[in-house]
Amino acid sequence: MPERKQRTVYVVGAGLSAGLGFPTIANLLPDLWPRLEKAGIDAEIADVIRFHHPDFNAERRETYPTIEQLLSEMRANADLFESTRPAMGNFTSDKLEDRRAKLLLEMAGWFHSLKTSALRSKPSWLQRLATAMQDQQASIISFNWDLVLDDLLFGESLDKGSYGLDRRRRGPRLIKPHGSLNWYRSDTAGPLAPEKKFSLAGSGAAEVFAFRPLREVLSKSGRQYMPLIVPPVYMKQFEGPLFQRLWQETVQVLSTASEVRFLGFSLAEADFHARFVLRCGFYNQEHGALRSDARRDAATGRAKVVVVDRSRAPLARIRATVGWECEFHEKEISAWITDGGLGPG
Repeated sequence: MPERKQRTVYVVGAGLSAGLGFPTIANLLPDLWPRLEKAGIDAEIADVIRFHHPDFNAERRETYPTIEQLLSEMRANADLFESTRPAMGNFTSDKLEDRRAKLLLEMAGWFHSLKTSALRSKPSWLQRLATAMQDQQASIISFNWDLVLDDLLFGESLDKGSYGLDRRRRGPRLIKPHGSLNWYRSDTAGPLAPEKKFSLAGSGAAEVFAFRPLREVLSKSGRQYMPLIVPPVYMKQFEGPLFQRLWQETVQVLSTASEVRFLGFSLAEADFHARFVLRCGFYNQEHGALRSDARRDAATGRAKVVVVDRSRAPLARIRATVGWECEFHEKEISAWITDGGLGPG
């Protein structure tokens, strides 16, 4: 077995953001509702929810579906729209897509404001985490869209290497397989000023750009820009060369990691893509990473795996995906860091 280099990989999920005031999946839709009311689109979204959930009442939190459930239902509705009716009625598939887009845009705008609030206070444990990631030149696999770590780790120096898309870069790399609130497809990014965007991957119509500075993009006329994010649905879709590279990078960094730290990552039962890609990385640790010539590198062996979550529920799912025992800390991420979980500080 070859000598393993010390490579720390962090896998972060909604639990990290929740510690900064972001909503959990279960609470996202009811917590977002006041913003939908202010935007004047609550009635449109309520109609869609009530079609699938006739007992829905916006004043009763227990009647809300999760955002993952609602968006999955809207996708199923769109997929079967024409197959389930002999003629087009007053409600069309275009109207359904318009409501879905409005919902996602309001969610994106809300997350931008939450990021600003989180960084304004900037708790000490978060700064310690960012410093550790920088000192370790760690790879961070984030399944969150928000821009908290982007800002803390890179600030104005943000470039494509920051997102793991240039292996020549030294320092931390933030790999975001579910997209990011500052990423835009070419057709959306066209009006953005050249000095405020840089290319991430692809060319022509398939090119994807990142926006810098890290804030919500609004034109002078009030136009909103839809970011390239993978909505939380049961069967996610990943299209284009950017996501292919991101998944490849995810496998690559996991394949030779010496320690993997799962921070607030639930690995939900329905997240088949994440489970498969993570399993590929841990499989490679024992069997060697697959090369382009179809041979495998020498295996680097099992990494130490640490799981930090305030609930025990994710442990069994992560342990089954890893394939060996994990060190588990049932506590908030902030408490784990404060108690010295990051190591010597």
